[in-house]
Amino acid sequence: MKIRTILCAIACWLCATAQADIIKGTVKGDGKALGEVIVTDGFSFSVTDSNGNYAIDLNSKAEFVYLLTPKGYVADFTSGVPQFFQRIDPNKKQYNFSLQKMQGDPERFAMITMADTQLDTEADTKRFFSETLPDIKETLSQYSGIQTAGIILGDISWDVYIQNMSYKEFAKQLNIPIYPVIGNHDFDKYMNITSNADFAHIYKAEFGPLYYAVQLGDVYYIILNNINYFGNKRYKTTLEFEDQMKWLELLLNCVLQQDKQLVIAMHAPMKPSPEHPLIDGGEKLIKMVMNKFQATIISGHYHRNSNTDLGAGITEHNLGAVCGTWWNGDTGSDGSPNGYQVFEGNKNKISWYYKATGQKRNWQFKTYPKGSIMERPNAVVAKVWNWDKNWRIRWYEDEKFMGDMKQFYSYDPDYLAHLNGRRAVADYEPARTNHYFSATPSITAKKIKIEVTDCFGEVYTEEIYL
Repeated sequence: MKIRTILCAIACWLCATAQADIIKGTVKGDGKALGEVIVTDGFSFSVTDSNGNYAIDLNSKAEFVYLLTPKGYVADFTSGVPQFFQRIDPNKKQYNFSLQKMQGDPERFAMITMADTQLDTEADTKRFFSETLPDIKETLSQYSGIQTAGIILGDISWDVYIQNMSYKEFAKQLNIPIYPVIGNHDFDKYMNITSNADFAHIYKAEFGPLYYAVQLGDVYYIILNNINYFGNKRYKTTLEFEDQMKWLELLLNCVLQQDKQLVIAMHAPMKPSPEHPLIDGGEKLIKMVMNKFQATIISGHYHRNSNTDLGAGITEHNLGAVCGTWWNGDTGSDGSPNGYQVFEGNKNKISWYYKATGQKRNWQFKTYPKGSIMERPNAVVAKVWNWDKNWRIRWYEDEKFMGDMKQFYSYDPDYLAHLNGRRAVADYEPARTNHYFSATPSITAKKIKIEVTDCFGEVYTEEIYL
């Protein structure tokens, strides 16, 4: 990889357009020079030599110089934001970076993956700190000796940008590096609409570049922006930003070693639903990675949980929200519990599970007795919010194996009970999903056992007495 990285970094540097001037710097880890660290200005790439030195021809449009944080290291994150980047100062030519070794086995990691914290009111912040914070702390305590980090998939606040400070305090208390993604509510909706308005200015001042990458174990996390914001809450979901896509193409074709595992993070889903096509730029991204990398997509935005097969061996995990329905209950509109996904890494392999806030790790489904679901009045029902096509949902009647439960679409009874007859408008409208599985017991049945096996072979069971 060393020769490929150095040669390709030079090639990528020469490919840069709109060249401006040379900037230089040194990258150190725990005070010692770090070689083979990838450095970028968001347009081209360079790599540090054995003395930790780099030089890069700065693009005239560049706003940041930043690192692809290498395996086993992390930038200072005591501010609540990992400082792997520096803002370009036109009067400055030297940009030095200091990294530190992460604690734990560098081959293994746990990534706390959150979507849509969406802080607005004081009540929201109270729930965030009293419910989500201790839950994640408890989860992290189970990963002693393993490197831990986090990612927030956008909509950090709900257009209340002072809440960014609350989020940073949350990150400080977790004491892990949390890597941000820009969401539609992170753009400045109050800014005057002009031809050169930079609606991302608050986000960039608080959190840094809109696209970047970081390495954990042998897995590369690539963070992208897929919100084209027009002002006053109007936007389009797309990956088609010329500078970002050129940077991504260079990163994938020229810099990173192929056959590695990628996790590509964005705010809005790349495929909004099974019936919808990929967003603009989605096909291009898939072509960049197919037959070259192992890739997984993670996204948020909808406050609903789903796993979609995009083809070419790529799955998109569209995560349920930390805040559920904007901190107004304990589930999203599809019935997915408030929570987050945990990705576990071992070298270049990843696995995952959904962690519901306030519940044990093994709570992966919920059962409902007969009469709970309108579409299946005589059936017992299991709600499996993190289901994908590789899960098995089976049932037993009085210890006798009965086979697979039948999947169907429904509205969530818990969310409907939360609405309590109120008319749901706009964002609060119930979502009909295929998270539900039914089985109809015989009239003599006394006990039903439901057995759920996830895509990694983990088995979860629950019993219902009739």
